[in-house]
This record gives sequence, structure tokens and C-alpha cells, in this order.
Amino acid sequence: MMASGWCRSRAENLVVVRTPPGCAHVVASALDRSALDGVLGSVAGDDTVLVIADEKRGGMSLATEFRSLAGLDDSLVPIKWKSSHDEQSCSL
Repeated sequence: MMASGWCRSRAENLVVVRTPPGCAHVVASALDRSALDGVLGSVAGDDTVLVIADEKRGGMSLATEFRSLAGLDDSLVPIKWKSSHDEQSCSL
């Protein structure tokens, strides 16, 4: 998977994965076939994949694993999200 252009954000049990244009369906298919623990499924557009994690796994854990699998450095793509408790920021 390409590290450049990948940006992930999450909301509770959802992870948004950005891909190069026209590549989302390939990434979604690979994720669906990967049997990653806690991945319920994905929906692909042209350049964006919505990945649904089960409640036990959660979006943060899944986004962290995606970042690791893609070989992304923490400083490459900063994102922010709002949790139910407070606003957090991390680099994915």
C-alpha cells in the first residue's frame, strides 16, 4: 500500500482511509480479505474507504494498525478527532 496520500481519521468504530484516485476499491477488497481482527467490513468510493471495526476493537486501534501496516511515520499525516470525552490529536 502506498504511504503517500494515506490519511486516516476515526470516530469510535469507523476509520476513513484515503487512497490515490481510483484505488479505494482495491484497498477495500484487500482489507475485506485480510481477516484482520475486529474488521467487520468496508465501503469504497473512488479515493476513500470507510472501514467498520467491531466495538471491542474500536477505530483508534484499527487506525493505529493501518498506520503500522502502511509504514507511515507519525509525523507524515496529522489528524484530529473528537472523542466522547475530550478533543484529541494524533498523527496517523
